[in-house]
Amino acid sequence: MLTSMTGFGRGAVDKGDQAVQVIVRTYNARFLETKIRGIALIPEIEAAVREKINKSLIRGTVHVSIEKNQVSNKDNLSFNRQRFEAVENILYEIQKEYGRSLDMSSLISFEDLFLKGDNNELKEKTIMDALNIALDQVQTMRDKEGQAIHNDTLARLVSLTDQLNSIGTLSKELVTDQKEKLQKRVSKLMDNAAIDEQRFAQEVAMLADRTDISEELVRIRSHIDQFKALLELEEPTGKRLSFLLQELSREINTVGSKSGTGAIINIVVDFKNQLEKIREQVQNVL
Repeated sequence: MLTSMTGFGRGAVDKGDQAVQVIVRTYNARFLETKIRGIALIPEIEAAVREKINKSLIRGTVHVSIEKNQVSNKDNLSFNRQRFEAVENILYEIQKEYGRSLDMSSLISFEDLFLKGDNNELKEKTIMDALNIALDQVQTMRDKEGQAIHNDTLARLVSLTDQLNSIGTLSKELVTDQKEKLQKRVSKLMDNAAIDEQRFAQEVAMLADRTDISEELVRIRSHIDQFKALLELEEPTGKRLSFLLQELSREINTVGSKSGTGAIINIVVDFKNQLEKIREQVQNVL
């Protein structure tokens, strides 16, 4: 079953001074890239967060925001004087050196200056619990969108198979039509004189060989069957699906160049449009 790379999740855990909110957003990308913003994490906790994301999300651009929940009880607030004075000294140096005045509020947040309770650092379990909630929501959203892509793709593959059947029927008529046109053209040029049947048969055989698309149709059907099988696997298949789409595009281009008739060309054009729509969907799956 397909899984989309687009998702969103929010997890919140409130344990007194251990209150945290984690927001995870995921986007389409060729590889896994994780960006963490918000409160500064100690290296051990950041490593644990990244390891969890690597195991859960596999591929895509991942934006993670980790914030302490807004302090609501003013009785538990304390002023972070050391932080305030350090920032104020830096702003003074900037003004003195460069003549520019910066607003402290644009550099630090409310929670940088006001501490809740004993200002304990957020514990790894608190952050991981919130992260797990967020990742579960991301996965649910990814699965739901993946199912929609799966259903849409299957419907388009049915349409492609119908178009292949139409091309196959038209291609059988193609040689007969071209044989009749060639015979009429030769007869007209020879002013209805007797035609060398053996030579004419050789020309028709060469014409049939140049316009034969049976091998291409067999390969296209095989690729479509493989595509359907990959859609049902419980593992990431996006890259393999993209490869099959490239092969399908190459084969249908050959069909169009060999056929050269308006009816088949029109079907080939629509076939390629369907492939492009499938490709746009597949780019967003694992």
